[in-house]
Amino acid sequence: MNSIPLPPLFLLPEEVETLTGFKTPTRQVDWLRMKGWRFELNGNRKPIIARRYAEKMLGCGGDEEQRPRPNFAALRAA
Repeated sequence: MNSIPLPPLFLLPEEVETLTGFKTPTRQVDWLRMKGWRFELNGNRKPIIARRYAEKMLGCGGDEEQRPRPNFAALRAA
């Protein structure tokens, strides 16, 4: 059975560089803050960005309304 490899959970350092246009983590963090992006700093003080969040911010992530939602009415009726 061939399994399709999943993309990494976080953007790769090269992807953060492409996104921000900067090589140094300090400048990357400045850009991310200026644009209002959410991120974390890892132990090396480099920005870590969740891939799904980046896709959403760039307008290419899946619409959240397409996710299955619980039928709360059915639960209340039980």
